[in-house]
Amino acid sequence: MTAVGADRLGAALTHVLWIGGATDSGKTSVARALAGKYGLQEYHYDAYDREEPPGHWARADAARHPHMRATPTRDRDWMWVRTTPEELVERWLLTTPERFQLTLEDLLALPPAPPILAEGYGFTPDLVSPLLSSTRQAVWLVSTEEFKRATYERRGKGAFADTSDPKLARRNHIGRDLLIAEHITRSAKALGLPVVTIDGTRPLGEVVSTVEAHFAPFLQGGGAATSKD
Repeated sequence: MTAVGADRLGAALTHVLWIGGATDSGKTSVARALAGKYGLQEYHYDAYDREEPPGHWARADAARHPHMRATPTRDRDWMWVRTTPEELVERWLLTTPERFQLTLEDLLALPPAPPILAEGYGFTPDLVSPLLSSTRQAVWLVSTEEFKRATYERRGKGAFADTSDPKLARRNHIGRDLLIAEHITRSAKALGLPVVTIDGTRPLGEVVSTVEAHFAPFLQGGGAATSKD
């Protein structure tokens, strides 16, 4: 994405608030609470992380999304067993920019009012940062490892019954997620972007209030800000 292209996209997306961050950090819950309170449109990245139309994997083409097209998502052992957490992160870093292109197409196709609250683990700081009119337009939630593991178990994630080694697949999956959390935290801090640490000591309502206060210039001003804070 060129600087000119980013500027144009950013100007077209000043009505979008971004909640990025690691998996199992409460992004969806926070987004739904704020969207309900302020009457915002909701965009959930996970809803498009699938192969069925209009999912991003169904819309990928070889020219624009070569890494997505080269990913054998239906080979579950290739995806989760014959790999390592480090390799999974490398694959994620290759496909995430392509999936972000598709996310931007989705957002641009939505009406500009009411404002949009978009959340997802694919909204990495390096991808979102060039589109921001203000650092108050985005926030990243990242859970601690202890909270992540506890939430992962409580939600019963990662059964992987469709693999040859479900236990190894689960270890690789959670290991990947922990590395993604580290990557997001490093990237956000390097870019001077806000990170909220989720460790389970604060109730959801308090986290919602923290994010609400961060987004205040947008929530109070109709969803558009003009200065780089």
